[in-house]
Amino acid sequence: MDLYFEKWQVEFVIISFNQGMSVANLGPQPSPWMRRGLEILEMGGTLTTDRMKKINDSGGTDHPDPWF
Repeated sequence: MDLYFEKWQVEFVIISFNQGMSVANLGPQPSPWMRRGLEILEMGGTLTTDRMKKINDSGGTDHPDPWF
């Protein structure tokens, strides 16, 4: 299974989190994967490519939400 895009998403969320991004300071219409990824990190969880794949697929589509 190719998880290249999910790997990029995970890295992007982690870098953003480490630079101070949080759910509280996201804009009015954040990408669902960004919001959920930050929620996981804020709760002390681990964000993995497999977890991101599940987040992407939870919307009922086989592709990630392009909004961000």
